[in-house]
Amino acid sequence: MTNTLKEKLVTARVIDQGESIISYIKCSMDVFIYRQVLRPGVLVLTNEKLVFIADSIPGNELTQKFEKDKITSIKIEKGLLNKKIVIRYENDVYKFKNILSENIEAFVNLVKDN
Repeated sequence: MTNTLKEKLVTARVIDQGESIISYIKCSMDVFIYRQVLRPGVLVLTNEKLVFIADSIPGNELTQKFEKDKITSIKIEKGLLNKKIVIRYENDVYKFKNILSENIEAFVNLVKDN
């Protein structure tokens, strides 16, 4: 699936041809569009950046890029039923919920290490 995902990301001009995908997780990003909503998608770690790409139809795309040197913190918060990833990026806070990966800690550690 990684090759297919990489081809989609290169085609969408989200990552460059020379970038390599280190890891990814399926999740939802908490965004404000007239109200708080969750946008499902994929959070992808490359050798150069972290990118969230929402599952969407043409005209309703959502892509958020996080340059590694501007991420001030990344952590896992535990809720009543599940965990979420919280990223502080410059002066903003981004939350990723509904994570469909069993090894969230490994993904967060990869982001911290890279």
